[in-house]
Amino acid sequence: MAAVAKSRSFAAWLGAVLLGVGALAVIAIMTTPSDAAMDPDGLGPTGGAALIAVLDQNGVDVVTTRTIEDTTAALREGGSGADTSVVIGNTSNLGTAAAATLRQATLGAHRVVALSPSSAQVRSLGAEVTALRIGAGVEIESRCDIGPVDEGDTLLGIDARYELRGEVSGARACFPLTLTTDEGDAGDGDEGDGEGDHGAVLLDLPATSEHAPLTIVGSTSGFTNRAITEADNAAIALRLLGGSERLVWYHPGVTDLADSDAGTSDDGGLLPRWLMPALALVGVAIVLLGVVRGRRLGRLVHEPLPVVVRAVETTEARGRLYRRAQDRPRAAAVLRLATLDRLRSRLGLRRGDPVDVVARAASAATGRPVSEILDLVSGPAPTDDAALVRLAQDLSDLEEKAHRP
Repeated sequence: MAAVAKSRSFAAWLGAVLLGVGALAVIAIMTTPSDAAMDPDGLGPTGGAALIAVLDQNGVDVVTTRTIEDTTAALREGGSGADTSVVIGNTSNLGTAAAATLRQATLGAHRVVALSPSSAQVRSLGAEVTALRIGAGVEIESRCDIGPVDEGDTLLGIDARYELRGEVSGARACFPLTLTTDEGDAGDGDEGDGEGDHGAVLLDLPATSEHAPLTIVGSTSGFTNRAITEADNAAIALRLLGGSERLVWYHPGVTDLADSDAGTSDDGGLLPRWLMPALALVGVAIVLLGVVRGRRLGRLVHEPLPVVVRAVETTEARGRLYRRAQDRPRAAAVLRLATLDRLRSRLGLRRGDPVDVVARAASAATGRPVSEILDLVSGPAPTDDAALVRLAQDLSDLEEKAHRP
């Protein structure tokens, strides 16, 4: 019963701890910190409040949203879509389903700008582009002139590069990533469409029946409060996002991760598809462990506490039994065997030494004759109670006087 109670207590504590950890995890996931990358309200180094303030000073009406539902509602309320641009400031929580919904809602928009999206997210936005994460604090020249980006502009803070899948009519690339040759030039990266040997940081795609004009920029860190004043980052951001009277700044929350095809992402930007099934399996295993460890083996029963009996009471009860049975020989034998055991221990003898060896050792220790000690420890049984009492006293006196020589 004690083991079962201990198991139940352990299961209860385990359940409480797991419940607390789960609650903390939910709170941590559902709460987006104000200094998240390009958070419109973020005043920290990684926030985007500085860029929004500059856009507002330049007459751009910035509307911030945090769910795909609020974003589509803001687009409907804006009236003419040609006067509205949309920027996805942080694509970390942009699920493919939310991206597909955004693509449909922005078909008539002036421009859609996505900062550092993954390949799966770009496909959901209607473009066939491969995204590859790099993360480099280098400054790259534009080598293009497409309106939002001028020839000679430089961008500092690169998070991803992009490559077109096949030919796309009217597509333009800026900030190409090229290999430097032995002669010191950049190969063919400064000719043609501007896409370098290893893709480009910015791809500008014209409008199609599938999507509005789409600009993909592989830089989120470059437009944060910390880096917006570096190189030409601020000018590039203002031309990209300030080309219309109204800007919807979409900062996806965790609810927009629903139905995401993160498991097929080739750049590891989203949560893996197996995560939720694995968590569910772990949860089921914990529940089963609690059931197994806390199970009951039948109905509860009351058990009496063990009776504590003092040693003196046991000795006295045994003596009363011997007296009632008039078994003096048995009582004398018990006394003599106990005395012999104690004498062997006190005189340093072995446990199996015979009586005569014990008698000689006791004689040497006490000075009493061997014959007297042998008569005491192995003589005839007493015939009455008085003789039994004298025998007990003599044995006790022998033990007191016997010491190891």
